[in-house]
Amino acid sequence: MRIRTLPLSFTLGAMALSALTACSGGASDPPGAGGSQGASEGAAVDDAGLSPAVTGTGGNASGGAAPPTEPPTTEPPSAVDIRTVDLANATWLYSVGGFDLPVEVKLVNGEASSDGDGVLITYSLGDVVYGDVDGDGDADAVARINRAQSMGSQGLWYTWLAEGPDAVQLKYPVAQTGRCSTFVESVVISDGGISLTEYLRIPGLDDAIPCSDPGTGLKKRTITIHTEGSDTWPVQTEPVAAWGGLCPGPRWPDTGPGLVDLWAAPSKTAATAAAAAPDGGAVFEQKDAALTQRDGWSLVGFRVFGVESDVGGTDMACAWALK
Repeated sequence: MRIRTLPLSFTLGAMALSALTACSGGASDPPGAGGSQGASEGAAVDDAGLSPAVTGTGGNASGGAAPPTEPPTTEPPSAVDIRTVDLANATWLYSVGGFDLPVEVKLVNGEASSDGDGVLITYSLGDVVYGDVDGDGDADAVARINRAQSMGSQGLWYTWLAEGPDAVQLKYPVAQTGRCSTFVESVVISDGGISLTEYLRIPGLDDAIPCSDPGTGLKKRTITIHTEGSDTWPVQTEPVAAWGGLCPGPRWPDTGPGLVDLWAAPSKTAATAAAAAPDGGAVFEQKDAALTQRDGWSLVGFRVFGVESDVGGTDMACAWALK
């Protein structure tokens, strides 16, 4: 499948704010004017961040109460058109390996470079696809940023959400592609989710396949967005409820059977990924990853017994467990 590449931007859009100014003329205040204090002092702030008009009681020639004044109306900011945002000239967050704490990468005309201990590191904008990722009716984007160093290369797919007048990047990559690694064949956005088709390299079975070629482990999954307050996470909905970001990989190859309560994001309001069961599956401790550290939670791998895998049994999903 060919994925169309178009320009986008990091976070653009602003809401113009207007301030009300009161004018005085002559010896008496105009009807509805307040006392000697400024209109902004002590005024309440509405949901749009604007101070409504302040009404007073004195100042008209007759000495009676001033007629009430209508507060100004403000139009909500229109949603950003994600297709007009220019990611090729934007500041990205990039997590080396998909799991380090993110660093800022400023792309200029789709490219950037840095010096890593005497080794040239280059970045470039890859494919961009559009669609409603979070189901709010506004188009979002999923885009790939590539990183190359010496003989190695890696591409990470990130989600950009239309948040009111802004386009905001989630810091958690949802897919990874690279040499002698996972190959992302297609990314399609539809019906409030991201459909990913990937090929994993199966240890042993795919060892003889050149690194320039994809592995044989077909993996299909669907990802959407879970938001709670200021936190936003990618979550998997198919083939099972699970974490929608990358899994660091198991620390140990084997584990004893048994499942604990697991969630698709580090919140009990997220979808339940698995329920505690002594023999219904297995949990795998994951390698340390700075990006997926969350107070009170641990990201673990899990497998539910009886669920068929397309990747020779080496596949597992990840989810969050309470510590």
